[in-house]
Amino acid sequence: MTDFLMMQRRDALKSLLAISAAGALTACIGEGKADGASAPKLSSAPSLSTAEMALVSALGQTIIPMTDTAGAVEAGVPAVVQTLFTEWGDENYRTYWRAGLDKLEKHFVKEGGQKFAAMSASQQANLLGRYDEKAFADNDFDPFYKDMKSTIATAYYMSEPGATEELAYEAVPGEWRGCVPLSDQPKTWAT
Repeated sequence: MTDFLMMQRRDALKSLLAISAAGALTACIGEGKADGASAPKLSSAPSLSTAEMALVSALGQTIIPMTDTAGAVEAGVPAVVQTLFTEWGDENYRTYWRAGLDKLEKHFVKEGGQKFAAMSASQQANLLGRYDEKAFADNDFDPFYKDMKSTIATAYYMSEPGATEELAYEAVPGEWRGCVPLSDQPKTWAT
């Protein structure tokens, strides 16, 4: 008798799962035919433009340049920023980023005579260094810049190259030593 009851419960659970899956698939289908002939809608959120992505890439590479370890571009930071913009952020977030990038680009064009991505690496470093000093000396100067720089740094250190090349990484750290001189640990840990 208990085998018969268990079979019925399993069948009931299978039916519930099938109904849930059908509902989920129906939600993915665009406003098309009831038989599911139309393709599922993917994210319709706007993306950063090519010019905005060029600026993000140039800023990322200037903030975290390639040295003996990967830089921001090599670590995929611009793609992370694009994903945050299209998949994570809401319309307010997108407006904030677009306005902030536009303000930065206008500043760099005014100060450097051309778009930031078109400048030489030394000119980028010089202009961004001066801008960075102003932004961190005056809290009201450009809050977006601080947010953008933090996003770039966070995305970099969460990437594989940032966590394994720049930071010391050990998947399962060894023994616990509660008191060690800081000179024995020259890097910060990613884990």
